[in-house]
Amino acid sequence: MPTGTISSVASIGGLSIQAVTTRTEAGQFGQEVTPAAAKTGLLTVRASDTAGTLTLEADHGIEADDVIDIFWTDADGAQCCAYGAVAGVIDVLDVPFTLAAGTVLPAVVSAFVITAGVVTTIDVDFDGDLLEMIAAAGTKLGHLSFCDVGDAVLAAVTLNAAELWAWTKNQGITNPLTGNAVAYVLAGNGYAGTNTVKIGGLYDSDG
Repeated sequence: MPTGTISSVASIGGLSIQAVTTRTEAGQFGQEVTPAAAKTGLLTVRASDTAGTLTLEADHGIEADDVIDIFWTDADGAQCCAYGAVAGVIDVLDVPFTLAAGTVLPAVVSAFVITAGVVTTIDVDFDGDLLEMIAAAGTKLGHLSFCDVGDAVLAAVTLNAAELWAWTKNQGITNPLTGNAVAYVLAGNGYAGTNTVKIGGLYDSDG
């Protein structure tokens, strides 16, 4: 049966700490995608916490009804993401959008440079309740939205550049994907260049 391994190495408090977590299960999945490069710009209209207008650089490539993820860094240096926004009718560089989830849009429209881009669909489906182990990472800043067959977002994860996101069963941490089965995953890129996103998991396919 397939085996998954997550290795962790820490250097902290003057100590080197190493650990390896291994699980074996009947089902597995693994995908690698390269979402479209993000485009830079500003939030020039803030209609609400979840809607507004972006003014982006030329040749941004966003079209009406595209799903986009919007990224910025707040005043405290934290990475923010308003994900799953739906683009309206495009007016050259101006991209109106609605239905953004996640971090509410910044209150001062000109304070933060943003990046935004069209999401890429990752073709994976599994029952989160049967997960044994899952891990994901991107080479640059990105975002994952785990969606069910009705397009509801079950879980949303911001991927900091080159940092691993992972969960393993029986480690005292609540399963982030319990509930409805995952039908697909949307990957957003917060970087104005190439970002390789990988996701893999093990699950009890006999469950």
